[in-house]
Amino acid sequence: MAAAVGCEAVRRPALGCRDWPREGSPAYCRYVIAVAGLAWACVLIVGALVWTARLVHIGNLDALALAEKVATPEPVSALDWPELRLAALVPQPDEPLLVLVLVEWPAHRQRAATLLIRLDRGDQRSVPLLSQWCAARASVSPTVGGGRVELRRRQSLDRVRGVLLAEDPAAPWLRGGLDGR
Repeated sequence: MAAAVGCEAVRRPALGCRDWPREGSPAYCRYVIAVAGLAWACVLIVGALVWTARLVHIGNLDALALAEKVATPEPVSALDWPELRLAALVPQPDEPLLVLVLVEWPAHRQRAATLLIRLDRGDQRSVPLLSQWCAARASVSPTVGGGRVELRRRQSLDRVRGVLLAEDPAAPWLRGGLDGR
């Protein structure tokens, strides 16, 4: 009889388990749906936090670049301007790494310059990115460091890096503004 009681105890679930819904029951399906919904909500919250962190990072980059540029009261070079707009882009056909860029300072339309930039080797995205920025009249933040130049589109992490070979102020006929305004 003791053996039978032992077998009964092994076959019967523990007291707390008999209330748990079994697979296939309507209550079990509700629990699975609730857990899946909770997991989906967690994924959405984490995604929103990551996107917010990205936007804050981009905003900090823009603020830092502007603070560095405002520190120069009278900019001498186009790379000292707080913001550039690309007016024209001419990739050199015989040397694909050389790019001639005509830029203007949007706050002072009479100020323009021509930059000759040697792009980094192996970077196939630079010329298409510069072309897109030029077509969109995007605001670009220039940064100079260690003989290198970096152009970063504002409110974005897109960058183009290279070496500035030459800079020339715009011709007198361009000083009225590159778009005729």
